Amino acid sequence: MQTKERYLLVMGLLVVLLLSISIASLFIGRYSLSFVEMIRQLLHQNIPNYLSPGSSIIYNLRLPRVIAVMMVGAGLSVAGSTYQAVLRNALASPDVLGTSSAAAFGAALGILLGLPLQFSTFSSFLFSIISLFCVLGLCQLKRSHGELTTILSGIIVASVFMSFISIIKYVADPQDELPAIVFWMMGSFASVVKGQVYGLIPLYAICYLVIYRLRWKINVLSLGDDEARIAGMNPLWLKSILLIAASTMVAASVTIAGIVGWVGLVIPHLVRTLVGYNHGKLIPASALCGALFLLVIDNIARTLTYAEIPIGILTALIGAPLFAVLFIMSNRYDRTE
Repeated sequence: MQTKERYLLVMGLLVVLLLSISIASLFIGRYSLSFVEMIRQLLHQNIPNYLSPGSSIIYNLRLPRVIAVMMVGAGLSVAGSTYQAVLRNALASPDVLGTSSAAAFGAALGILLGLPLQFSTFSSFLFSIISLFCVLGLCQLKRSHGELTTILSGIIVASVFMSFISIIKYVADPQDELPAIVFWMMGSFASVVKGQVYGLIPLYAICYLVIYRLRWKINVLSLGDDEARIAGMNPLWLKSILLIAASTMVAASVTIAGIVGWVGLVIPHLVRTLVGYNHGKLIPASALCGALFLLVIDNIARTLTYAEIPIGILTALIGAPLFAVLFIMSNRYDRTE
């Protein structure tokens, strides 16, 4: 099968599966809903501005949650693909620059101070952006913006914020604040806010479009800075723009659902086995595959047991073995062979 036909087939399957599972997700949960009954209620609804209990559950709870899950899955996957290309490191993931750790610190600080949810969310997003500028600042002080320097700077910043989180855990109330912090750090979509989810859609869209618009430059940049300069690019500015866009999506994702690991690491590797290394194909496919993967995991998390399982646990349980399989099979997809 030709490459273009294979790509169209993969994208078509991903779109069909994503639409099917997202619609099915609206009717999955503790409160059982029938698709036929829901259509009947919508067609015979005579009271203006009134929603039946089933319609209210879908529009106010499940639809925002499904949208949030797909945004986070797509955002983390696209960010992971971007990090791996810009940093030229197959192990680069959305937490490599300390963005996730900083966002977790901001949320933990908000919980410790007893701030309202909106302020805790803002604190999480603010500190994640601060962490990125800390990384860029360390690179500037080092007078080097190479891949290794950026990764090491990210490790330093992440370690500092993880230490701050440990301090917050140490001083937090073990009966109230500490469990809330620990549960939030394990990741969950149980407390998504409809207004927050819809308000972040434009941010995700802008960041995605920025990365997709630079897709062919990412292909050149992944070959090295020298090749990028030969092609007439400014590697420093290009890296900064891509890292800011990717980190913003990571920050928004952590703000919505807490720390959700493995998605941004595993999905790009999985998608490369399907569509190759061209980022013009890799980025859209990663977005669809990441949204589909996390949507399936979220459905399992909220239906497997009576109490909802933190989604970060399941992404690790499923993502790690999946990555091991991809690692073992990587030789047949290695470009160097």
